[in-house]
Amino acid sequence: MLTGKFKIYCFLIIVFISVAAKTSYAQHDADTLRNILITENLKNGFKKINITFNDSTLEMFHKVEPAYINSIFPADLGNIGSAHIPQIFFKRPDNYFTKFIFNKPYKIYLTNYENAVYFNTRRPYTSIMHTTSTKVIDLQTVDFIHTQNVNPDFNFGLKYNFISSLGQFLDQANSLNTVSITSNYKKDKYSVFTAYIYNKFKLQNSGGYIDTLGFDTKVPEHNLKNSNTLLFNQELSVTQKYSFGKYKNLSYRDTIIKVLEPKISISHNLLLSRKYRLYKDEENSENTYYLNYFYRDGAAYDSVAIQSMENKIRAGSENIFEKEHKFGFSFIYYNDWYRIYNFNDYIFLNNTHTFIENKISSEIYTVKNKYIDADIYADYYFSGYRTGDYRIDGNFHKYLFKDKTKSDIKLQLQYTNKKPDYFQNTYYSNHYIWENDFLPEKRTNAGLSFAMPFYNLKFDLNSALIKNYIYYDISSAPAQFDSVITVTSASAEKIFRLKRITFVNKAVWQKSSNDNIISLPELSIFHSTYINIKYENTLLVHLGFELYYSTEYKMYNFNPATGQFYFVNNTKRLAGNYPYVTVFANMKIKRNVMLFFKMLHMNSILNQDFLPYYVNHYPLQNIMFKFGVRWTFKN
Repeated sequence: MLTGKFKIYCFLIIVFISVAAKTSYAQHDADTLRNILITENLKNGFKKINITFNDSTLEMFHKVEPAYINSIFPADLGNIGSAHIPQIFFKRPDNYFTKFIFNKPYKIYLTNYENAVYFNTRRPYTSIMHTTSTKVIDLQTVDFIHTQNVNPDFNFGLKYNFISSLGQFLDQANSLNTVSITSNYKKDKYSVFTAYIYNKFKLQNSGGYIDTLGFDTKVPEHNLKNSNTLLFNQELSVTQKYSFGKYKNLSYRDTIIKVLEPKISISHNLLLSRKYRLYKDEENSENTYYLNYFYRDGAAYDSVAIQSMENKIRAGSENIFEKEHKFGFSFIYYNDWYRIYNFNDYIFLNNTHTFIENKISSEIYTVKNKYIDADIYADYYFSGYRTGDYRIDGNFHKYLFKDKTKSDIKLQLQYTNKKPDYFQNTYYSNHYIWENDFLPEKRTNAGLSFAMPFYNLKFDLNSALIKNYIYYDISSAPAQFDSVITVTSASAEKIFRLKRITFVNKAVWQKSSNDNIISLPELSIFHSTYINIKYENTLLVHLGFELYYSTEYKMYNFNPATGQFYFVNNTKRLAGNYPYVTVFANMKIKRNVMLFFKMLHMNSILNQDFLPYYVNHYPLQNIMFKFGVRWTFKN
């Protein structure tokens, strides 16, 4: 039923964009003295949030790999687009909002309705970025954005992201496609935001590489010869909002313009989503990589899926109310109908599991309080699979000086009670079957941050106390640790500028109370030094290097059949204590062309017979050249 609706909505969106392109009006220079591009997200209960979108800065332009943007020290399977786990604990995805756990290792590559970008621009805007590497690796990435306003009230945007790479070793090719089509219409007191999201990832599974003594480091033997995974996510989101307030007359060029001053708003969001994962291999029991073949010896075809229809209704304060009363609020009611397809259920039993979940949430926050700004959030599930789950979150913010650009301090306190993901309790496949009845995971987080933007300085302290922690053990199956684990972290970031030389420094210290369950590098460091070279007003160059380093830690393993990282308490398999060096040159030509050249893992040429690992049996790529260019068109 939902699939048919998706086809209808997709057709309507395509027609809508075609009509919009034909009717878009020519904008005149008199409209503005400069191009203005406003970008927004609908996060945190689909409240509109302005986001930073800077297409002209050359700072760290060469860092295009999502894994290295997301975390100081990432661990993946040795190829862009592969499964990834941040080794900085507090950079890992929040399980509270993870409905489909198979998305978790690929979250940095996925687009969804919450991180979809809505635009508003006075002139058509287009940006194209392409990166490539050597023919052997055949790495290609494309980032494309186009947006324009049909009229001052109506905008549409298109984002397309493509990643394709064979990798340096056999059977590790990845191909990722992501499309985001958005539109927004704002007129008087009414506004509507629509987004169609499409993610399709095709991933080859090598099963890791056999690192026995004497193997060829250039072409290591891999465990799985004919295995791949398909990960698919599709969403359609429609958010409508109606604001209550009075109009104010403003004078502009001898013309009286009526401007709405909103106080209260009511919003509704409809979200249709379809997610599935398909794992295939052509292995039989002669290959001892998998111990079990429950349904078929010689081939596996495992699939899981979830379809949902979610409705949210929000009532909340708007700008004028918050300015008058110095606080704001919101109340949200969630209703989520979803159907889960598990391998055993719909292949052998011909049935599915259907749930209807209901949740309420509320938020109250102060605005420009002269003492401390506070933001208190809470939600509670009162029906469905997650009945009894809840979260309480408090954030407190204080500017330390009258000049608010100098420094501020933030405190976050959070408590979460959450049932395990459905597939952590129940899962059927050719190689793995489990039926669990895990207790809810209880987690207390505390975070303190101190920032001095004027001095490019930031400190963070974080602590988590976790009971009933769920992880994947040596058998690759979920397990629960019923005692308490604590994780503590301290980090510092500082940028120094000395005339034409810039030094970027980041360091993270972290400690787990039980490294047999949660293993982390105790110290992780990122450093970059680059020289600024400017030639008149036509060319700007950043020339430098960057270094990644961590102390030793027990590395994770990855299981292609379950699609999850699992942990083996093996002190002989340690990662870290190894520098990873990249040299780069970033260039900006005039205003609309930027490009980079870089050599990744430069130091691997010093010992080409040694393969370092971040994930067990998945070596890092050796030295690799990469080139990228971005063109920006502002008509």
